[in-house]
Amino acid sequence: MAGALGNAGYVITGSGGGGADGDYVFADLAELDSIITEWTALRDTIQVDGRKLAQAQQAVYSPADDDMSRGQAKALVESLDKARTHNDAMLAYADAYVEKLTAARERYAADEETNVARMRGVDEG
Repeated sequence: MAGALGNAGYVITGSGGGGADGDYVFADLAELDSIITEWTALRDTIQVDGRKLAQAQQAVYSPADDDMSRGQAKALVESLDKARTHNDAMLAYADAYVEKLTAARERYAADEETNVARMRGVDEG
């Protein structure tokens, strides 16, 4: 499964390892950077899809002025509205996840700097 999803699949399936409070544990910053890049691209794609759905919804018109044609156009608009609602939910999830991963990356970088400074102190002492 991870192969089909790339590094994002590792996060989805939890193979990054579990930490306290549902946080993921990553082996290194490069791995985390790669996952952030993949999720950012996914989020951006979802956003583009949302714009396309909105454009499609605006382009719907009834091909004839009869009840069946108007009903079909209305049904299509309603279907696209549901697709946009779903797209909005996916976008919110992906955006929040990118924020969470970015915050984790910042914590990891700060922890790494602290650990390097601590090790330098041990080497000098």
